[in-house]
Amino acid sequence: MRQPAWWVDLLVAIVLIPASVLLFIWHGAHVLFSGEDFGNVGRRTAIAARRAAWISGCAAVVVSGGLMALRLWVAGSVHLLLLGAATVLFAGAATQRHR
Repeated sequence: MRQPAWWVDLLVAIVLIPASVLLFIWHGAHVLFSGEDFGNVGRRTAIAARRAAWISGCAAVVVSGGLMALRLWVAGSVHLLLLGAATVLFAGAATQRHR
């Protein structure tokens, strides 16, 4: 299988960035408005953040792995970084302990 042209790789990365950002915003809204008082991290916020971290991590592996299997290296790397950063952010929110 030939490697696609560089502009196809860049175009796929640019087209898929809004989808990754929308996934991040969607899960961020669920974590932020999980039923706790605003600014208070409790059990419901931790559960929502843990769920968001798992979904973001799995999406990073599946999407990036699929893109890299298609030899779209730039698009796969960009989405691995974007969704990996979201996973770390949500995992950090899940471990917060506020009193």
